[in-house]
Amino acid sequence: MLVMPSVDILAGKCVRLTKGSPETAKVYYKNPIDAALRWENEGAEAIHVVDLDAALGLGDNLNIITDLIKTVTTKVEIGGGIRSIEKALNLYSQGAERIILGSEAVKSPKIVSELVQKIGSRHVMVSLDYKKEKIAVEGWKKVTQYNLFQMAAKMERLGAGWILSTSISRDGTFKGVDLSTIKKLVQSVQIDVVASGGVRSLEDISNLKKIGVSGVVIGKALFEGSLDLNEAIKMGAV
Repeated sequence: MLVMPSVDILAGKCVRLTKGSPETAKVYYKNPIDAALRWENEGAEAIHVVDLDAALGLGDNLNIITDLIKTVTTKVEIGGGIRSIEKALNLYSQGAERIILGSEAVKSPKIVSELVQKIGSRHVMVSLDYKKEKIAVEGWKKVTQYNLFQMAAKMERLGAGWILSTSISRDGTFKGVDLSTIKKLVQSVQIDVVASGGVRSLEDISNLKKIGVSGVVIGKALFEGSLDLNEAIKMGAV
């Protein structure tokens, strides 16, 4: 199971939010590249990078992200505010391993199949973030009536190689992962599922692995020091 530290970027800094609210932002690194280098040095197999400004419609951090990709040798996946094929292809050409489509994939699903045709399924991830099994979009500001499991199956049919799913109500809360929903999600598709939101312990990682999750994104637990990345990677490999 792939264990990925998250580097979330807001106003040029590496931050963590609670339940996706910008007002809760806590800065951990003034330079996000320093965070990425730390996780690379600690053995990260891949790094999950989110442009929060772009996701929230507040601008972007493309220059920082481009520099980050070029600085680390670890694989990097990029998400947050990718709403056009052009932007996706630009990030891919800069060296991103996976492009994460979120709100745009839900609102205009054809972008998924178009991107898959250009870079291949293995490089296309769709982020489906949810509250009570309903998909949220636009930086989690709007909860739709779309069902998580039906939407995941649709993205699979469109050719996506990965589903990333975040429990919004647990994100950044240290409440543990939403195992029941994630298990149901894993059973609803054949493609790889990556879980995010609420990861706080090695037990969480072990439980996710048992239900067939292909990857996990860890944020606050690593930055706060309650979870050791090396131990998490070992647990994911067991």
